[in-house]
Amino acid sequence: MRQALGLISEFTADQWGMVTSRQAKEVGVDGSTLHRMEKVGYLDRVRRGVYASTTAAVDVARDEQAAWLALNPAVASWERPVPDPDGGVVSHRSAARLHGLGELVADRITFTSSRRRTSRDPDLWFKLADLDRDDVTFVDRLPVTTALRTICDLLDQHLDGSHVGAIIHDAVLANLVQLDVLSDSIGPYALRYGIRRPDDGEALLEHLLVQIGTSTALLARRPAPPSVH
Repeated sequence: MRQALGLISEFTADQWGMVTSRQAKEVGVDGSTLHRMEKVGYLDRVRRGVYASTTAAVDVARDEQAAWLALNPAVASWERPVPDPDGGVVSHRSAARLHGLGELVADRITFTSSRRRTSRDPDLWFKLADLDRDDVTFVDRLPVTTALRTICDLLDQHLDGSHVGAIIHDAVLANLVQLDVLSDSIGPYALRYGIRRPDDGEALLEHLLVQIGTSTALLARRPAPPSVH
């Protein structure tokens, strides 16, 4: 089993301490060995087909990391294209959580994928859509939709305006989105939020922010983030 730990170490070193059973098999560690390693305390089973070294730090994003690894289990994380047509990108509520935006409850891990996917895991939800490379960023090496794309996705779902307003507020303060870019991007969702002028992103932005007691003018005067020396 110690030899097996060495064989899977290339994966665990660069995949948040985790390895899939398919990856382990590729380097000669079969499922029964993984099971024995779990029994004696070398590994924890994070989800079906994904194991983590018990010496690895547990990240707040471990559930999303393990689910993403399981989407394309034979391929190492560093070899996957971005976005990965055989995997997915963390998106919607899950992306907002990983970015630290708003206070949405994400009861399922949401992925956007360019091909239709299903899963036996009830905690996963898939959105079928094409993502451009500019729609994707990384949170500790995990591919996640950008704050801008996440906001647009949540508007497309017609999420309550006050929740979206809070996410926008947090994203602007964190310098993850720019107000002018945001107003240009959210115009297509104006009508569904009661804005009478189609594609009026500026009016929609004000409408969302007023629900949390602020405005674009107030956000534009926000203090500059502290300098890093």
